[in-house]
Amino acid sequence: MNPGNPPGLPPDPRTLIWYDRAALLTARAAATDVLARRGMALRSMLWAWLATAVIAGGWLLAWVGLGWYLGLDGPEGAELLVAVVLVVVSLLAAGAAAAAFVRVVRRGRAAQRLLEAWSELDRLHPARSLPPGDIPQPLASTWDLMRAGQPWKNTVPLDGRRYLVFLSGKALVWMMAPVAPLLAGAVLVLVALTGDLGQGDGGACAQVGVAGAGVVIATAGLWGVGKGVRHYAWALREARARVSEEKTWPVVPARW
Repeated sequence: MNPGNPPGLPPDPRTLIWYDRAALLTARAAATDVLARRGMALRSMLWAWLATAVIAGGWLLAWVGLGWYLGLDGPEGAELLVAVVLVVVSLLAAGAAAAAFVRVVRRGRAAQRLLEAWSELDRLHPARSLPPGDIPQPLASTWDLMRAGQPWKNTVPLDGRRYLVFLSGKALVWMMAPVAPLLAGAVLVLVALTGDLGQGDGGACAQVGVAGAGVVIATAGLWGVGKGVRHYAWALREARARVSEEKTWPVVPARW
């Protein structure tokens, strides 16, 4: 296990050694299955949104509490205590949620990085220099089938277009769903900058709180869109690689 990877994820394939293509393809299939599910899990999106809501709410409440106290005429000790407790509790909750959000981001980034490394593993020159071994038919790539001299009609080649749809389904959800919070965050920032949220110190604090909450929500939405775009770009590269190999299938197969 790479010490830089979160627990529960497959190791970096560059740290492993295989003695034939069959073992490599078996490990690759198992690793990509785990990484595709972990990296684009919809529960990660839900946890990220929950953490974002807590961060934005904590920031907003902290500034609203501060503005409430500054707007009082002749505040007393009890009111100061209430304001301090509200600000401290809100910021602590926001900090804990921020730590959870960072963890979700790091796990997703590590899973995507490993997924890209594992998916291209079978196309690297050292991997294609290995002896074939006993490769199961479902795991054989187009290149392995061509290498074995299999005719097109006796095989089930990997259709790159269907492969793209299969791999990128969750990526489309990740790209589309975060658009709503991204727009909502932008609207909150505009309201804070152009709207009238009150007079005096209380209004200024409310403005900072709303603007900060909007920035947090918009940033989380932008992260979700970027995550979906990166995964879709990877799926597109994988599909193109398979289509390219299918186009080179020899008319008269010859054993290599």
